Amino acid sequence: MRPVRLPTRRAVTAEGPGSGPRRVFSFRRVTAATWLAYTSYGVLLAVLPFAELHEGGGPLLATLIVGAPLLSQTLASYGWGWLSDRWGRRRELLAVGLGLQVPLFLLLPAVGPLGLLGVRVAQSGFFGAIVLATTLATEEATASSAIRLGRLQLASNGGMLVGVAVSYPLLAGAGVSLHSASGWALGGVLAGFALAAAAVGALSGDLPRPVPDGTPRRGRVSMGPLVLGLAIVTAAVASFRYVAVTAIPVELADRLAGHGFFGVPANAAEQLAIWLAISSAANLLVSPISGRLSDAPDARRWTLVLSSVVYVGLWGALAVSPTYPVAFVVWSFPTAVFFTVAGIREATQLTPPEARGRTVGLLTAAFNSGGLFGAAIAGSELSVGASFPAVYALAAVGNLGAAIALMALVRRFPR
Repeated sequence: MRPVRLPTRRAVTAEGPGSGPRRVFSFRRVTAATWLAYTSYGVLLAVLPFAELHEGGGPLLATLIVGAPLLSQTLASYGWGWLSDRWGRRRELLAVGLGLQVPLFLLLPAVGPLGLLGVRVAQSGFFGAIVLATTLATEEATASSAIRLGRLQLASNGGMLVGVAVSYPLLAGAGVSLHSASGWALGGVLAGFALAAAAVGALSGDLPRPVPDGTPRRGRVSMGPLVLGLAIVTAAVASFRYVAVTAIPVELADRLAGHGFFGVPANAAEQLAIWLAISSAANLLVSPISGRLSDAPDARRWTLVLSSVVYVGLWGALAVSPTYPVAFVVWSFPTAVFFTVAGIREATQLTPPEARGRTVGLLTAAFNSGGLFGAAIAGSELSVGASFPAVYALAAVGNLGAAIALMALVRRFPR
């Protein structure tokens, strides 16, 4: 019997079906691509709600500009995962998706309110390929998936922090107008970040991967009832989160910003940029902790439950006392990072490697779908004259129901 030779580091270069040796995988490059991609996302999140209001879009479009693009990202997240399972390609699809954003960013200054929403929806579909960075983080058997997921959260929030800083000069005025020289410059900067993210992602290398799964020809979901249940509850938690999160900028523009940022003079757009920067910094600090907590099954399951319960308290506090300090604390509290890392880590543990792209895509899509539903609910309520406390109370009650459902589901997870 011939002795078995263990692979050397050179042999770790991944080989795809029908291909030769590939570049050694570098998770650092995946992290860098994520950072660059989320830099553009941070700019968009800070600028577009106020740009929509400035262009005459009104409260409904101002909330939908945050939530509606998540519909295309929701569908695309699963679609990109499905393609990567079908073809056995993660890195290449990641680079293609991020690169296809470039021409759309260049179009932003040339469209009106509805066009702005349409371009943002299309761009979000391509941005959905970022889910493949998360999939790559869970696939190397010799590394801790949870810690890598935490590092990706670190990269995404770090990128958003940089994005807010990049957008601040545009926000430091009476209004946000994309139909100007600064608007065209902003489109060019966003396109540059997207192109850089695609290039770095393309150079990240490959892991040894399973043979492409031929079963998802019809997009069949094969992850099992527990993963599907987790996705449904995740969508519910995210929906009621976004009811509150998309209403807060509208209230900030409506009445909360009158006294500045804790007495420091600043308009509503400038204040939202400051809020985004502080919340990104808070997420940056806790991201490694979220990854370490999610390494242990019991810890990540409690993290899922407790983070959903924390949302109930946050939205309830805002409903009872919709004041500037409470809104600021609620906005900045880093709850989502714990929920998303724990949820994705749990789902990948319940899924075989050949279906993992679909699993990560499904969980990401579930969370993103909340952006659409929550924004539509909040925008519709505000458009018919509902008070902000009533909107936040709805978010608290809905999240309470989702938290109870999550507790029941977690009890069924295998020990």
